[in-house]
Amino acid sequence: MLAPPHTVPKTSSGKIRRLAARDYYERGPSAVKSRAVWWQFVRLAVGSVLPAAAPRLAGRAGAAVRRLRVAALRRAVHRGPGRGRDSPGKRTWQVAQRCARFFFRLCRIPLAVRGQENLPPSGAVVIASNHTSYLDGAVLLAILPWRNNAFVAKRELREGFITRTFVAGLGAQFVERFDVQKSAGDADELAQAAKRGVSLIVFPEGTLVRHTGLMPFRAGAFLSAAQAGIPVVPVALRGVRSVLRDGTWYPRRAPISVTVGAPVAPDGSDWNAAVRLRDQVRKQILRHCGEPDLS
Repeated sequence: MLAPPHTVPKTSSGKIRRLAARDYYERGPSAVKSRAVWWQFVRLAVGSVLPAAAPRLAGRAGAAVRRLRVAALRRAVHRGPGRGRDSPGKRTWQVAQRCARFFFRLCRIPLAVRGQENLPPSGAVVIASNHTSYLDGAVLLAILPWRNNAFVAKRELREGFITRTFVAGLGAQFVERFDVQKSAGDADELAQAAKRGVSLIVFPEGTLVRHTGLMPFRAGAFLSAAQAGIPVVPVALRGVRSVLRDGTWYPRRAPISVTVGAPVAPDGSDWNAAVRLRDQVRKQILRHCGEPDLS
């Protein structure tokens, strides 16, 4: 097949082939640079070693977070009530946040945040984000300030020692995805936590897939927000899927943008109010995430 210079190769369905071709198409010729042979060998070596080493590294990271949490708790107990302003959760969050920011700098992955002024200065909120990659949590961890935060995670993560240690170390709230009665109970528990001042970080799609697109939102977190009477802050992640797509372990260098939307307050506390709240938040995320609507 003959093609003129600067042609961008695509598949029969119109998808652009290869990362370099896509970068050329999106950012121009200056984005595509020839790589030395030795660098290509290094990437192949890292790509083959990283999947085997990842569980061990994750275990060590989870153990480190757990030790930090225990140490901070001991310091708080020794201080006694009223002698310190920082909670153990805040210290754990700050340490994990530094690690997340260092990771993105080390990988030379630019992280741009817009609309951070939309975060309310005080009070509990629900932060709802689209779910595109296993790095989504690290991105939110890197950019969100501490406000008694708690990730809402699927209950299956409690079954693995590594994931349970790491996620629980950040004060996660675990919820059931498949049992309807347990899911309703979890929504009530989340509402009670929000009333106590906990800011919940949720991925309302409930899961992630390899292909692009914004999936339908589950209503549980929005029902909790409606019952607690707190606003939901939409957060649109863009580019994280290109960095670490589902089914891969080796992160690729690509820009990530985060758009924090205006908070949406519930107009009631019943199921219908939760559905309206969900639809408004999803509409904002869909506008900024740069992916098609799969609902």
